[in-house]
Amino acid sequence: MKRKDVEVALLDYGTKRGVLTFDELNEAFPAEYFPLQELERFLLRLDGLGVKVVERAERRRNRQRHKQAA
Repeated sequence: MKRKDVEVALLDYGTKRGVLTFDELNEAFPAEYFPLQELERFLLRLDGLGVKVVERAERRRNRQRHKQAA
């Protein structure tokens, strides 16, 4: 899969869920293949779309709060 395809898929996944974890980003864009400058650009793009990037533990807490509110 090309890097652009990975970006598009991750953007789609993130906008549907509203959140991505740092682990998901690191898995999709390993540091040795994805320069820091490009990662920062991607994070800004996610922020502009309203997608939060969180640690795994934060994601669980947010999911639990959402279930309790329902």
